[in-house]
Amino acid sequence: MAVNVKSVLIIGGGTGGHISPGISLYSEFRDRGINTLFLTGKRDARFSSLSEINGGDLHYYNPPSMTKNPFKLPLFSINFLSAVVRTKKLIKKNSVSAVIGMGGYASAPALMAARFAGVPLFLCEQNTVPGRVTRLFEKTARKIYSTFAESADYLKFPGKIFHAGNPIRKGIVTAMTKDEAKKLFHLTQSKKVIFAIGGSQGATRINELIFGLKQKYSDDLKNIGIIWSTGGLNYDSYREKLQEMKDQGSVYMSPFISNVGAAYKACDLAISRSGAGVMMELAAMGIPSILIPYPFAAMNHQEKNAEVFANAGASVMVSDGDAVPEKIAPIIFDLLGNSRVLALMSEKSRTISKPDASVVIADDIMREIGGPGIV
Repeated sequence: MAVNVKSVLIIGGGTGGHISPGISLYSEFRDRGINTLFLTGKRDARFSSLSEINGGDLHYYNPPSMTKNPFKLPLFSINFLSAVVRTKKLIKKNSVSAVIGMGGYASAPALMAARFAGVPLFLCEQNTVPGRVTRLFEKTARKIYSTFAESADYLKFPGKIFHAGNPIRKGIVTAMTKDEAKKLFHLTQSKKVIFAIGGSQGATRINELIFGLKQKYSDDLKNIGIIWSTGGLNYDSYREKLQEMKDQGSVYMSPFISNVGAAYKACDLAISRSGAGVMMELAAMGIPSILIPYPFAAMNHQEKNAEVFANAGASVMVSDGDAVPEKIAPIIFDLLGNSRVLALMSEKSRTISKPDASVVIADDIMREIGGPGIV
């Protein structure tokens, strides 16, 4: 029997990789006329992408950080319970018909509240190796929407997995031409363009790599433009270092790239960590990439993510320890000098892509809860 869907609650936090796909789903449900709420931790207010959510639909709470310290467990339990109660009230007040968890410790109390409230619970898992929250709530969840098919190998209830892909931000896939995009970043004279993605917090290894490449291979890079996203924490120091260089070359440097779709369009090769969010954006745009997994990611999930792309022929995976100019430069110049290889990597990248993930997930959730709004 069909139900009257009052509203949908999406929960995510901790990293941009959990928040960005949640915002994409938020927009998809809103476009269908479904009242949609987004809940995240107060510490996540720093993410500029949250500005895409209408003020009244964005809610904050105080989920405690996970801890194994026995002396901190009493306070953790109190704060966790407080966050559960806060969310349960939000669910009841807004007659929430479905709760969607995007992962990260910040979503755990809210997912527990959904369980207590008896509201259908859905999970989105970004990484190849499911996170702790997904594994904790997989039994309760009605469906688990995975970015990678390989996630089923790590769960006790693989039958709940729906390989739907990872929702990507609106504006990623752009109709802008390559020349228009290069002009936007003042790189029209560059024969090839590299997009170095530092992430919202800034990846020190990637920033050091790009600066080292500019120092040691300035002549080789003279016809190669670089779009360099440093992250907010590192921007000022690297800008000063770059300005002190005798030959800066063609570099567009910014703490954040607001028009990231244009940056993807302008580039011929990306250098990035291997978080699922950016990887699926690269796939949607067919961007060949050099992936440098963060070595301290939980359960080594970034390396597992990168292996999927490397095995498919879409990327070259380089360990964090090997991500130094002397070892990366030959890879970059070999790739940029071989248009046939780049074209093949681009094609392989697109085969992994699921650009309609938001639509597919929203459709399936509406079918599961018997509501309207299926596209």
